[in-house]
Amino acid sequence: MPTLIPSSSGAHILIFPYPAQGHMIPLLDFAHQLSLHNLTITILITPKNLPILNPLLSINPSIKTLVLPFPNHPKLPQGAENVKDLTPDLFYTMMQAMSGLYNPILEWFKSHPSPPVALISDFFLGWTQHLACELGIPRINFSPSGAMAIAVMDSLFQNVPELKTHDQIVSLPDIPSSPFFPWWQLPSLFRSSLKRGDPESEFIGKSMLANLDSWGIVLNSFSELESVYLDYLRKKPNGLGYYNRVWAVGPILPSVAVTGASKERGGSGSVSTDDILSWLDSCPDNSVVYVCFGSQAVLSNKQMEEVANGLESSGVRFLWGVKQPTTGHAEGDYSVVPAGFEERTAGRGMVIRGWAPQLPILRHRSVRSFVTHCGWNSVLEGLTSGVVMLTWPMRAEQFVNATLLVDQAKVAIRACEGLDTVPNSVELSRILSDAVSENGLELRVRAMKLCKASLAAVDEGGSSFTNLNSFVKDLSGLGPCST
Repeated sequence: MPTLIPSSSGAHILIFPYPAQGHMIPLLDFAHQLSLHNLTITILITPKNLPILNPLLSINPSIKTLVLPFPNHPKLPQGAENVKDLTPDLFYTMMQAMSGLYNPILEWFKSHPSPPVALISDFFLGWTQHLACELGIPRINFSPSGAMAIAVMDSLFQNVPELKTHDQIVSLPDIPSSPFFPWWQLPSLFRSSLKRGDPESEFIGKSMLANLDSWGIVLNSFSELESVYLDYLRKKPNGLGYYNRVWAVGPILPSVAVTGASKERGGSGSVSTDDILSWLDSCPDNSVVYVCFGSQAVLSNKQMEEVANGLESSGVRFLWGVKQPTTGHAEGDYSVVPAGFEERTAGRGMVIRGWAPQLPILRHRSVRSFVTHCGWNSVLEGLTSGVVMLTWPMRAEQFVNATLLVDQAKVAIRACEGLDTVPNSVELSRILSDAVSENGLELRVRAMKLCKASLAAVDEGGSSFTNLNSFVKDLSGLGPCST
């Protein structure tokens, strides 16, 4: 067990997650780590997201919650308080809606007998930088994305390229390795901010630029994976905000205590965790492909058909996590598993509708490969499990993450690209077969090497362990009105 360096001050920290599974879960796991260092933690949450905190609160009774009513927004469906319940066109509306909590937070802070000395908030909540300034406390930007993705987004928001064509290649020569992407593969958060005269777009742009003025940034990454980009963030001479305070503390993964408190910590699915693991127990080592595209992506029926055909014709054993449509998806046009597919693949495959316990699946001895959308949490969970990743980036910063995995770390191969792209089932079948055969051995060796490095980073004396203790020490030195 790594030696913790506890805070001597018990400094009070307010933690504000963004209401999306991929953002909330890593920040809550980070809150658990901070609570072990004797910091006083308050987590800001809205009522319908409170159950997501239950596993954490059950083992950390000292953590307090600040439950504030979700602010109404005319574009959001009534009762929707989490991005998982929204269609993609409303993802960034949520960012603007959350700013309606500015005044309630301000009032709570001013009435608190011992208010927080710092605010840690998700990087989708850049407007909280202005709130922290008004409160007279430092704000720490928490990034659930990697350092390369943050470097790309910062560069884009500071130096907006001129759009000429949809397929225009955008080069970023100021960033290490000089990455370049077609316009349509740039982070969708950036592209959504470019609608001139649109209040929501302008809000996003201002919010992301406000992140640059943060007191510091915590990233869910580790030096052995992204040292060149972490150094870039620290040394970039732009005269703004956080580059002198960069803490890479990842991979932030749930503790055994948290996962033990709730096997279904992200929701519920059509197959229980026990039944999934029991089925995996019956499979040979390194024989299963896990297919899952995160908590937001919903496949069209045409995409579903081609994925199903690829899985069936490949002959591989598989687990396929299928997200159900949300309000706004045309009824019957999404997430339909082709008729007869489950019967024809019975015994060598399983379809899980809804939430799947991804980390236990990936770490099971029988799982060899992972078809992923390259959301950062999935990237880290894949890396720490040593599986070969087959990338299908769809939106957000996922194309950047795929570039990091395929072209730089060389622990993955491309399977498909694009939110609406329909894969070729024949090509997909070949890729799936290769991933669990000797053809994928070289990738597997590199994946296992990076897996060991990721686990060593958070162990005692590792780079992320050291950064976490440094971060706690910096927080413990804060007092009211620190800057």
